[in-house]
Amino acid sequence: MTDDRSTTLDSPSAGQDVGTAAGESTHPLSETGKEAGQRASQLVERGADIGFKQADRGLDQAATGVETVADSIRRVSADMETEQPQIAEFASTAADQAEALAGYLRENDVRQIIGNVENFARRQPLLFLGGAFVLGIAASRFIKAAAGEGQGQRSGYRSGYATSYDVGTGRSTGDGGQWAHAGSGAREDI
Repeated sequence: MTDDRSTTLDSPSAGQDVGTAAGESTHPLSETGKEAGQRASQLVERGADIGFKQADRGLDQAATGVETVADSIRRVSADMETEQPQIAEFASTAADQAEALAGYLRENDVRQIIGNVENFARRQPLLFLGGAFVLGIAASRFIKAAAGEGQGQRSGYRSGYATSYDVGTGRSTGDGGQWAHAGSGAREDI
């Protein structure tokens, strides 16, 4: 035996007009839900537009940086032409590629670049995944190097050497704790 009763959310209440079109809900909660959904959609769209505008500004800055690198490579290439022409040729080619990249970044916005990357990923999935893997490794090494610069070589154990300090003479060594005793001072490992 089935229960054919419906809830108040499924059917109009006694005080509402029963003659509304089929599929159209006039319940106050459904109208509020639709409005909330529309507002949320507008906020997401506005946030995406702001994000893309900031990313476009970042692209301009990146293009300027790439152009600066290309100019530097060109100067180095010109200096090396007489001494090492093969390396100068390679550097000139790298500068041409950097300038082409800068032009591409200036001519396209973020949405176009994302579309191009998606199309490339669809056409060449293995090459795309390989490139993503290489970029991930490069990024992790860059981040590790940047984190290492801030800490420096403050402690000897990070570089693989223990630091010893001769209390009597006030000298320290970084020779892994191997101390050639010179003097009568006591040795203390730090």
